[in-house]
Amino acid sequence: MKKSGIFLSLLLLLFAVSGIKSQTVDEVIDNHVKAIGGMDKLMAIKSVRFTGKFSGGGFEVPVVMTLKRKDKMRMDITFQGNSQIQAFDGTTAWGTNPFAGKKDAEKMPKEAEKQMKNQSDIEGALVNYKDKGYKAELMGKEDMEGSEVYKIKLTDKDGDVTNYYLDATSYLILKETSKRKIKEKEISSETLYGNYQQIEGITFPMSLEFREAGSQDGQKGVMEKVELNIEVDDSYFTMPEPTK
Repeated sequence: MKKSGIFLSLLLLLFAVSGIKSQTVDEVIDNHVKAIGGMDKLMAIKSVRFTGKFSGGGFEVPVVMTLKRKDKMRMDITFQGNSQIQAFDGTTAWGTNPFAGKKDAEKMPKEAEKQMKNQSDIEGALVNYKDKGYKAELMGKEDMEGSEVYKIKLTDKDGDVTNYYLDATSYLILKETSKRKIKEKEISSETLYGNYQQIEGITFPMSLEFREAGSQDGQKGVMEKVELNIEVDDSYFTMPEPTK
């Protein structure tokens, strides 16, 4: 090979490498923030309520999930005239389970507390991830069932890892995978997102699917309505006193 040919090959390689490095994790996340509505609109959300249905195991149940800043969430699941509640008031995770004969509210274990606090994050973990004490790494591009995606590894303060798969064109999250240790048992799970729609300038996934990693069976959710900045008192998220 002539020297000019070697030089040209090295020059092309240099451009290729510089092109890979030019796309940083923060640039990908910034594009994701823009895709779902932009920082100003996201931070203007004070509360959000999702109304929909979840199906799995031959059952379909109505679900209402309400989030409020800061770190407040409550989910009501109705079945056969009874309502099961899972809630987090910013400090304490609690719930009721009338299907197990327990009508009074009870505190949930620490593992559930952390999970529900994460669920209360209105804008999602990737937005302002540094302020939340997380570390984000861009793991490169992958093929996900014919779609090119960016894989972002997000590590929280406790060392728990969640992987996000963002469509390389729309920058919307298509899949989320995680591993959590619950009572000495490590559980791998994944969530699939789809049917994105705009509600008052904010883009939300209106279909979700939850399942254990590698399994084809799981729960499917369909959001029928999303309401932003509804009036909801803090007491709605507070654990009630036991029935006398």
